[in-house]
Amino acid sequence: MPKISVIVPIYNVEKYLERCVGSILNQTFSDFEVLLVNDASTDRSLEIARKYSRDGRVRVLDKPHSGLGNTRNYGVEHAGGDYLLFVDSDDWIDENMLKNLYSAAVEYQADLVLFNFIRENLQDGEQRVCKLPINYPEFGDEVKELLITELVGPDREDSAWRHVEMLGCAWRRMYLRSWYLENGIRFGDEREIMLEDMQASVMAHCAAERLLVVGGAYYHYRYNPDSLSTRYRPHKMEMMTQCYSVIRRILTEQGLYERYAKRHLAWFLRSAVHSSLINCFSPKNPAGFLMRYREIRSILKNPYAREAVHSDYLKYGSRADRIILAVIRSGFTPLVYLFYSAYSRVLMGDTRKK
Repeated sequence: MPKISVIVPIYNVEKYLERCVGSILNQTFSDFEVLLVNDASTDRSLEIARKYSRDGRVRVLDKPHSGLGNTRNYGVEHAGGDYLLFVDSDDWIDENMLKNLYSAAVEYQADLVLFNFIRENLQDGEQRVCKLPINYPEFGDEVKELLITELVGPDREDSAWRHVEMLGCAWRRMYLRSWYLENGIRFGDEREIMLEDMQASVMAHCAAERLLVVGGAYYHYRYNPDSLSTRYRPHKMEMMTQCYSVIRRILTEQGLYERYAKRHLAWFLRSAVHSSLINCFSPKNPAGFLMRYREIRSILKNPYAREAVHSDYLKYGSRADRIILAVIRSGFTPLVYLFYSAYSRVLMGDTRKK
């Protein structure tokens, strides 16, 4: 049985797959397996993946298309390692990642290990290390509670945690497989829910008995500002509402919802309502004025949105938070339409300059 199972979901990534898999096979740690899980790619991804099956550490799994979350779940079902690690197929990892993470996990007998990453903007050559604002290493209940708090929603004020990126991502953690299975941790179906890895991350942190946070930044995340600024997601509000509902249910089952209710509603206001209103004005949205107007009106009528705007959690937040809260709280569709039409144009311009 290998010490670590590295699960790589694959879907139409022929341009990136060789670098990703090569970085895993080039590890200084040898006792691992790689599961290359093809989610019905229509390009040469499966062909490229099968070239690596000559390496005894590699298994190629081919499955019908069902999205990223279900593909990760499928990989877990076929994994045999003591620990699980997820690597997205357009990213890559440092050669000492598995060695360092496994050594730390064994030393602390950790069931969940959280680590940092490097954001790679290959378009302009920018490389930035993204770390959590804590001392390292951190271990135990105090850091567990802190991370659950930050996963659930934003700080009231403009603290260092407000600038933390990708905290809920699947690839930012290594999981003890036996513990993972015992606690029924699963990723959501991205055909029904956005941020399909957030539910798994919240479940994992709630269930963690021996949580370890290490300071190393071993994971290279490929950042594409153009896709983020122009991509349009149909039904985004409905899918973000589903994400909110799932997290709310997890917190309720853990007896934690009352403690985090206002904070999670603030998350819904910023990450669901606010981002969905921006989404309406994506250059890729084919809808005209009338359809966008109706979509905005529907977003404002969402019951969780109405609950969120009546909370004063963000009342003393950043200036941007206060403006967003005031505009959405007005519930006046023409005002919201005009504000987000202008705001989105500014946002797109700022993103393209970066």
